[in-house]
Amino acid sequence: MALLQLTMIPVGAGVSVGEYVVEIQKRLEKEGATFRLNDMGTIIEGEVQELFKLLGKIYETPFEQGATRVVTQIAIDDRRDKEIHIGDKILSVIQRDP
Repeated sequence: MALLQLTMIPVGAGVSVGEYVVEIQKRLEKEGATFRLNDMGTIIEGEVQELFKLLGKIYETPFEQGATRVVTQIAIDDRRDKEIHIGDKILSVIQRDP
């Protein structure tokens, strides 16, 4: 199991890109993805190859909405010694706080 953080920034779209984010969230829901929006992007949970396939399905979303340039940042945490899920890292930190 892996976690993927995705941030897609339509360049030249103005100050707010919320409408682009909403459409990406809708596509993730349609695909049945396990995900959570955060202030800087979206965390998606799954097997690495499934995540890459999912990215292929949603990548064109901002372009379909009229964006002509998009900067995309992807970070993957592929841990193979144990299964990880969205929220596990936060819980681990909370449990360590005395």
